[in-house]
Amino acid sequence: QGGGRHDMDNNGFCASERGFTLIEMMVVIVLMAVMLGLALPSFNGLVERYRVEAMAKALMASIADARAEAARRGVKVTMQQRTGCQGRDWSCGWETLVGSGDAAEFLKRQDPDGRVSIEKGAAGAMSFDPMGYSTGGGRFRLRPADSADSSKIVAVCLSLGGRMRLVKADGACS
Repeated sequence: QGGGRHDMDNNGFCASERGFTLIEMMVVIVLMAVMLGLALPSFNGLVERYRVEAMAKALMASIADARAEAARRGVKVTMQQRTGCQGRDWSCGWETLVGSGDAAEFLKRQDPDGRVSIEKGAAGAMSFDPMGYSTGGGRFRLRPADSADSSKIVAVCLSLGGRMRLVKADGACS
């Protein structure tokens, strides 16, 4: 039946139905582990870069929201670092508010990402008037908290007129 002849090995299996040997499978697993070991450091760098860029975009969104709110309400809107940060450090996150003191109304709070370090060019808060002009703005520098690699640094540049730019690899704000 079938008329064809099948070559059999010593165990009674057809020669064409053989699978992988244990040694072949172990060689493939070792090769995959080596390739993964080589690729993992570059993948971590990519994740760090995206994390920094995500915080930069969150900062830019907060600035745009503060400017729009100042124009909408016709009053000064302020962005300041959250409690726990001092000087030029904004790594604790930031708050957007209208008014000051006990009468301040909080519009938005940005939670920190402990894996990203944020430094403002000049210490203190920044604010936007109803025409969209900023005071105390300038430059924010963001980088992975545990890395000094300048290729992962991102800068958010803010002009006095409120124009924002995202500059990668620690470029200059001009």
